[in-house]
Amino acid sequence: MKYTMEILDTALDNLQSKDIKERKKAATFFMRAACAELGTKNTKPVKEWFIVNTENYLSAIKEETNPEMIWIYLYTLQNFCARYLHLNHLYIIDSDIMTEDTIQNFEERSQEYAYDLLKKQTHPKVLQGIASFFWIYRQAFVWDLFIEVLKQKKDKLTLSHIGIAIRQCYDLSQENNRSIYISDIQLKELLKVLETKKYCKKR
Repeated sequence: MKYTMEILDTALDNLQSKDIKERKKAATFFMRAACAELGTKNTKPVKEWFIVNTENYLSAIKEETNPEMIWIYLYTLQNFCARYLHLNHLYIIDSDIMTEDTIQNFEERSQEYAYDLLKKQTHPKVLQGIASFFWIYRQAFVWDLFIEVLKQKKDKLTLSHIGIAIRQCYDLSQENNRSIYISDIQLKELLKVLETKKYCKKR
């Protein structure tokens, strides 16, 4: 799929539609853009669009109350920050728009959006999205959210997301020779939930 600034602008308009089907279609479009293959002709316009339209995009999504839609928005932000920003060293974009300040602004505003949701939302799918987003910043509090989600959900996507986080947490802890990404209390509670819900065998 080809992404241009004009096409993304149109999707932003649709993201503000009163019709939830139109909003979902536009939200899915942005999610796919954030997941687009890096290093292709799509990379520059997608990255520039999100950086230039930080406020416009976040303003368009912050009033959403539908859990499914909010999850899509969080997944979009998670992938954009993780791939387009944190993996920036893998490719170089010749652009005056991409500066340390503009990139930092996008990440800070995205985190503010997720923190605000954390104050308002209790839906497990939204909590899962918030936890997945903040795990890219290695925030230890995400394990409290993942534990709560595991108590309520058992679908493959949930287990996949949490499984990836567990593996990354283990690898990071091994590299640093200590567990600084999950507390002993969180680890015990996580294992307890996994065993109780039969996600893993009792030790």
